[in-house]
Amino acid sequence: MRLSEAVICAVAEKSAITIRKDGEFSSLGLVSHQTPAMLVFLEHARHLPALLRNSHIACVVTTDQLADIVPANYGVAISACPRQTFYDIHDHLARKTDFYGIAYATHIEDSAEIARTAYVADSNVRVGKRVRIEPNVTIHERVVIDDDVIIRAGSVIGAEGFAFNLIGCSIIPILHAGGVRLHSRVEVQSNCCIDKSVFGGFTEIGEDTKLDNFVQIAHNVKIGRRCRLGAGAMLAGSVTIGDDVFVGPKASVSTEVRVGHCATLSIGSVVTKEVAPGARVSGNFAIEHAKFIEFIKKIR
Repeated sequence: MRLSEAVICAVAEKSAITIRKDGEFSSLGLVSHQTPAMLVFLEHARHLPALLRNSHIACVVTTDQLADIVPANYGVAISACPRQTFYDIHDHLARKTDFYGIAYATHIEDSAEIARTAYVADSNVRVGKRVRIEPNVTIHERVVIDDDVIIRAGSVIGAEGFAFNLIGCSIIPILHAGGVRLHSRVEVQSNCCIDKSVFGGFTEIGEDTKLDNFVQIAHNVKIGRRCRLGAGAMLAGSVTIGDDVFVGPKASVSTEVRVGHCATLSIGSVVTKEVAPGARVSGNFAIEHAKFIEFIKKIR
């Protein structure tokens, strides 16, 4: 989509927006995201290094003061409030266009078993073969459930995530335009919540991964294959979990943190930085498990 077209359609009547250099984009995201040909916003110079490192960015909404330091190859729109303009564009694309995908009627395979008190949205849901959905489960729009998935009682799949902008004195909710995909043989136990992604695409849970009761999976999370998440675990937005990872009960992983293949997050860990493949971490804030045990011995 042309940057000028998006601005004219979404925000021209709300505020004074000018196009310094037109450009093409095919996705939206934040400067830390990695989807192709992104439109992003830049409102503070401190985020410029992240923008310059990201080869996926095609267009930027920014201020007049920052526009001169944006690379010349980017499309640039100038706004007094880049964040507001960016989310106005996102909201328009999600509500009034097919930018984030074309709607379709829900399809449920004949071999799927769905409890009478479960809710499945009438559109934009696909339910695969031999899927089992227990009582009081809610399946919102833009959810894809592959074969042999089990979703146990009370879980919510495709919920609107926790994302709000504080702009001036107003708190503005961010519309979630993406979905959730549960790959084959995933099991989601009781009372879990899995949020859909924000800028299209999917929050994804890989093949054979198992979630215990009361697990919270936030928007844009990517979980690999054969992972196990203990009861009460929480993965914040845009977390990436590799294959064969164990996340202990009540463990928490902070926004955009990456956890490598075969890592272990011990019970109650609070993970705020990248975890290397095969590592085991413990504590609040989580550190290498052996160092954590050594520290505990010293203070006892």
